[in-house]
Amino acid sequence: MNNVSLFCKSYHGDIERAISLANSVREYNRSNLPLFFSVPQKDIALFKNQLGNEGISWLSDEEIISANSKIQFTEYQSLPGHISQQIVKSEFWRLNPQSNYLCIDSDCRFIRNFHSSELISVDGIPYTLIHEGKNYSQFCLTHRLQDTHANFSKIQAQFRDFFGRSGPAYNFGPFPVLWNAQVWRDLEHNIFAPQNITILDAILLLPSEAFWYGEALLKYKSIPLLPREPFFKAYLYFEEYEQDRRAGNDESILAVDYMGVVYQSNWYPKRLQPLKRIAYKFKSALRNIR
Repeated sequence: MNNVSLFCKSYHGDIERAISLANSVREYNRSNLPLFFSVPQKDIALFKNQLGNEGISWLSDEEIISANSKIQFTEYQSLPGHISQQIVKSEFWRLNPQSNYLCIDSDCRFIRNFHSSELISVDGIPYTLIHEGKNYSQFCLTHRLQDTHANFSKIQAQFRDFFGRSGPAYNFGPFPVLWNAQVWRDLEHNIFAPQNITILDAILLLPSEAFWYGEALLKYKSIPLLPREPFFKAYLYFEEYEQDRRAGNDESILAVDYMGVVYQSNWYPKRLQPLKRIAYKFKSALRNIR
């Protein structure tokens, strides 16, 4: 039943957060799930020095990309980081010794004991993160993030059109997400190979690895669909974090429903600048008087 790995794609700019993640896995991983880190080859020595080797298997991004001979390595190297990292995450299944992997970002951290049974059913089927994302939608609309909401809705519509699916607009995030190798194989066999493209081309066309996986699963039914809400509480915006803290929702409360927490790296709480807090309170006051 432990047919699942933990996988994190990172780089030197996220090393402090990666240390926190690795330490949380060491503390709370009650099923001894294998942990893999992938970083650029030039960063491996730094990461090994800072994180050590205990409970970690190391891969380079270059190894993962090279496992797919159809990807032009020079093209991969030319991509910006926010695109190239999606490709590495999506291609890890080729080297993963397990059938499934929980794909984790560096700014994630486990906050309580966790077991493989929270990820894999008794029949060995991985749970799939899929929901309609209504909380996210409401947050965007109430915090005047209409452009963000519109862009996300556009991406959802584009993927439904590509796969020819009607019905609800689903959200397949936020990270961490649980992925199965057979879904990626079916996507490659049914979409990529016939069109002579790779996941690199696909993400350049529609840049969301989570949606490529989720819509492919719905289309080809590679595995039974066992839906789950997000595994981690993800604070994508500073306002979400402040709202929860004012309500008294600390990590001890979050741990009842979530395995961990995501503090978006661009405003990680320990490094919040006072001016940002002041700006947020000022915006809140303006909203109250309008």
